[in-house]
Amino acid sequence: MKLRNFILASVFLGMCNVASAQTAKEKQLVIFKGTTDTAYNGKQLVLYNKITGDHDSVTVANGGFEIAVPYKEPARYMFYSKYELKKKGGYSPYGILISKPGTIHLKADMETLVNSVIADAPENELLSEFMKGGLPLRQQIQDKLKEKFGADVMEHLNQKDPKFPEIYQYYNELNEAGNKSEAERLGVFIKQHPDAFASLYLLNNMITVIPAEKAQFYYNELGKSYKTTSYSQSILKAIDAKKVTAIGKMAPDFEQPDTIGKMIKLSDFKGKYVLLDFWASWCVPCREENPNLVKAYAQYKDKGFTVLSVSLDQPGKKAAWLNAIHHDQLTWTQVSDLKFWNNAAAKLYGIQAIPQNFLLDKDGKIIAVNIKGEELDKKLQEIFRR
Repeated sequence: MKLRNFILASVFLGMCNVASAQTAKEKQLVIFKGTTDTAYNGKQLVLYNKITGDHDSVTVANGGFEIAVPYKEPARYMFYSKYELKKKGGYSPYGILISKPGTIHLKADMETLVNSVIADAPENELLSEFMKGGLPLRQQIQDKLKEKFGADVMEHLNQKDPKFPEIYQYYNELNEAGNKSEAERLGVFIKQHPDAFASLYLLNNMITVIPAEKAQFYYNELGKSYKTTSYSQSILKAIDAKKVTAIGKMAPDFEQPDTIGKMIKLSDFKGKYVLLDFWASWCVPCREENPNLVKAYAQYKDKGFTVLSVSLDQPGKKAAWLNAIHHDQLTWTQVSDLKFWNNAAAKLYGIQAIPQNFLLDKDGKIIAVNIKGEELDKKLQEIFRR
């Protein structure tokens, strides 16, 4: 993620029966009917949904396409254009929030899919309404970055830039402050739309930046319509995990294999200050944060500090995990069960986004959460000056 790119009669009776059957069938489908420029004939659009497990694709023909998937539960369906991916070497996924089966009409911009326009998706309109409300904040962050480092630097920023660590740290500070105001804005939105799936979706999406007590309050404000969905269960699990992993609590112990298969326990590190770090080789923000961890580890490892990193790499992707460890020069203990978001330790700690970390004292008590860059360095200075 580059920082500058700051974010659907008997014959008659027979026909009626067929129509009824088709209607019943269609009621169990989510159908995306799209149009686009005929210049994109032969180009593919890909649909995926991690919640429902759907993954499919469709090829544009005569300036149109249609893709249907079985309706399972309310969810956000994501799309990307293979044309955009090939042309730009990357893509911005386009999401459509759906709360019931039916047909969604999509006017697709295959070159920049996020500029597409949809109809017949009221929940998605609510989600867009909330997201648009956050645009001034994101613009403010961009403006502050340009003001401090220069518009030209931000326009051409890449990870090899000597200023990148400083810029990324400043961005994190601005973003953390912004998260607090966004959480308050979400509270207002939920109060206005307690029965909307968009409210529940947003709470689940933002749960990592909302304190447990406030998240529980927001959840209680929601209506009952969608509280049997997997999103609802995810919120409740995250709230429980937040309560267990709050500052002042003892960090829950766990055991996972390291890079050579040796089982490692968190409790093995008692007696040291430990930064429990959740990351993955595929996570760009994690990789951007790694130089800060390398610096902190080198400076304080001989004073009683260490890092235990838990990777959320995917099954069959051990080589990518090991290559990232080597490339980023991560010389501390690394563990993973290679189960992606189903990583047992990540589920225990309610991890729904990465990077995330927990700083533990010598007894295994949590003394800070999501502490990065200069903030981490200041905390370690404070600890080891005692």
